[in-house]
Amino acid sequence: MSTFIFLRHGHSAANASGTLTGQLPGVGLSPRGKRDAINLIDRIGKNRIHRLHLSPIERCQLTIVPWLRSKNSQSLEKMEIIDGLSEIDFGLWSGRKLSSLRRLPLWRDVQERPSRVTFPDGDSFRKVQRRAVESVESIRGIRGDKTHLIVSHSDTIKLIVSHYLGQNLDSFQKLEISPASFTIFSGDSKKLSLVTLNNSGSLAEILGK
Repeated sequence: MSTFIFLRHGHSAANASGTLTGQLPGVGLSPRGKRDAINLIDRIGKNRIHRLHLSPIERCQLTIVPWLRSKNSQSLEKMEIIDGLSEIDFGLWSGRKLSSLRRLPLWRDVQERPSRVTFPDGDSFRKVQRRAVESVESIRGIRGDKTHLIVSHSDTIKLIVSHYLGQNLDSFQKLEISPASFTIFSGDSKKLSLVTLNNSGSLAEILGK
């Protein structure tokens, strides 16, 4: 059995300013997010992490750097950046304030009928779910009983969780993934079971290790 630990990046500067940034470059962590990153050294703790899989977006990499530089990362065998774990490309919505986006007619569909939504000059939720799940399937195909740490984004993780729970895509917005939270599955190439969702505790507490 392998363990698949999904970690949302720490609180970002965009989260702090209420801005939807998506794949825009140069968005770092807020002061709170920097604390999130430091706290992950102890929250991941001495649990053996064999493989690290990262979104290419900077805030995900910044989140895990303190842990990578700590002695707790000594069990790491391999690290890779996977484009399929990236944030949604929000197209023309990128860089805009959420307070203004909530007034647009499309916002209601984003919340209630996301299966129908393609962002102007950007991604659709269906496309993002498809490429994210394909990325997870490639990780599941790695041989041996491994512990995988997968650092990604709120909507991307929600879309992955929704798929493996067998939910309709229009239900995925009912899930919540907070900054620096763990969502964990265990299983193999045939079956996955949800261990915890949106958990802000330590892996020692969650996994009993």
